[in-house]
Amino acid sequence: MLKLPADMKITNTAEAVAMKLSAKKIEKGADKGTADFSMQIAVDLNEAADSYLILTETLMRGVGGEFVQEKVSNPVVSCPPCEKADRINVDASLDRMELVHKNGVLNMALDTAEALGAKNGAEQMLAHQMAAVHRMSLDLMAEAGNTRDPIEKCRLLNTSARLMETYQKGLLTINRLKTGGQQTVTVQHVQVSDGGQAVINGSVGARGRGQIKHEGGHG
Repeated sequence: MLKLPADMKITNTAEAVAMKLSAKKIEKGADKGTADFSMQIAVDLNEAADSYLILTETLMRGVGGEFVQEKVSNPVVSCPPCEKADRINVDASLDRMELVHKNGVLNMALDTAEALGAKNGAEQMLAHQMAAVHRMSLDLMAEAGNTRDPIEKCRLLNTSARLMETYQKGLLTINRLKTGGQQTVTVQHVQVSDGGQAVINGSVGARGRGQIKHEGGHG
């Protein structure tokens, strides 16, 4: 359990979040006798947390939508004014880049997120996972090519194929996120008279005594 700093000076995001949670508990548990005093403590905790979490400088985004950890006077690409970016967003960006760096796919992950047009943390993480899966699948493929044992070769190839399928599912997920999962279905109607057969997939079935009716012409 996190301890709140007695001097209200926050040094990390975890302490700030703990303060906001404590303020929320105080607000809910305040009774009539100590309501004013309790609410003032809650206000002080919230203000201390916000002073750490809320960023006043203009944030700059780089490749893949991640925050650039440097101060610039006139950034070419910056966060939209409507975006509520705070220190949690910045720390999350650092965490994402650290994780992909540990897996040796930092550049690939950022490039993938950029190519897919990732617009939020969830899409960025999915892009990073796809980059890591791609790297692992090709590593296993290369290892299979250098293996003479047929059983081990098949095991490596099967695992690589499953990872490639996972990557492709990631692409489909990104597509559904961007399109809202909407699909367009075209329905064509064919009128068939009694005894006739419909046209299916461009082929014409044998006619009986009836005829297929076409608009603008005769069967």
